[in-house]
Amino acid sequence: MKPKKRYYTLIDKVYQMDNLYEAWLEVKKNGGSGGVDGVTLETFEKNLGMNLKEIQRLLQQNRYEPDPVLRHYIDKENGKLRPLGIPAIRDRIIQQAVRRIIEPIFEQDFYTYSFGFRAGYSAHQALATIRRAKRAGYEYVVDLDIMSFFDEIPHDLLMEKVHERITDGKVLMLIRKWLTAGVMEDGQFHETEIGSPQGGVISPLLANIYLNHFDWGMKEKGFAVVRYADDAVILCKTKEEAEKAHQAAKLILEGELQLRMHPEKTKVVHFDEGFRFLGFDFWREYMVLPEAKVKKYKDKIRKITRRQQGMNLSEMVKKLNEVVRGFGNYYRVGNVTKKFQRLDEWTRMRVRAFMRKKKSTVSNSLIPNKVLEEAGMVFLTSLLTTSS
Repeated sequence: MKPKKRYYTLIDKVYQMDNLYEAWLEVKKNGGSGGVDGVTLETFEKNLGMNLKEIQRLLQQNRYEPDPVLRHYIDKENGKLRPLGIPAIRDRIIQQAVRRIIEPIFEQDFYTYSFGFRAGYSAHQALATIRRAKRAGYEYVVDLDIMSFFDEIPHDLLMEKVHERITDGKVLMLIRKWLTAGVMEDGQFHETEIGSPQGGVISPLLANIYLNHFDWGMKEKGFAVVRYADDAVILCKTKEEAEKAHQAAKLILEGELQLRMHPEKTKVVHFDEGFRFLGFDFWREYMVLPEAKVKKYKDKIRKITRRQQGMNLSEMVKKLNEVVRGFGNYYRVGNVTKKFQRLDEWTRMRVRAFMRKKKSTVSNSLIPNKVLEEAGMVFLTSLLTTSS
């Protein structure tokens, strides 16, 4: 690869007021709760001008120190908990301000088939790439599982990757400070000697910077990788090629990047055996909607359509449609027509029961679909594309 251009002075661009204001707008748009200092988005916005000027002053005077991130857990599909780190609003704005300046620099280097957390790239594009590869004769897959990726990125190696492009010591120090800011959990402070907390604004970019070495390393060895953040597959035409790809990935991920591949979950599979990627089960020619995702969706619908709650029909349908659209717009690219039809029927049954309860009727006559449509209800099948 040709020598990379290095950028020596960037901090002045980071703390420009226009950049800080745009960073604030993006943080506000993403929403979320406040961090360890208790400052919410609403509180920060009340004195927005003064708060942004204070951020600018701290950066100009090299006096900024980030707060520890607030540890929060969300449920995973396997019943375990995924740790998230919630930075303070001020820290999120500065991370976003830095990201806005350095992301275009690294974007020039990123691998074509890295689809996660990049403008103009999406999970749907990653899924479509795998489908095309299958049609082109790639029958085998190395299904990669990197253990605790975000929690175990080595700081020094990550900073080396950042330093390949960025030599501004003040920007590098900001990134190092975020990595080592620590975590607050149940009132206790914990140091962070490795890892980049999920939930940080800049963490997805740092992940892509770090794993870009893997992407290009595999390409140089002749292997086709499709990656979305830390979720990746290697596509091969023969089992022998897939076995070699597995070993090559191990050398790069474990030997060079000091990460860990899960010994059981990382495996070579044929499309006939199936594998899961980005929420779909790939099996033969199909992209199947997993039953675990269906169950999670139905649990959300049950909660919204409970007849005992105080919502009226209009409020309930509004909340219902948010869930339907989110689920349907993502999964519609799979082979889902029949499942969507069954889920629509089940959802209509729930809504009809809700309407009868609210009207205090005891009639057993079926409420027509047209009445549900007039109430504004969105159906999954109305979101289907020709690719289904």
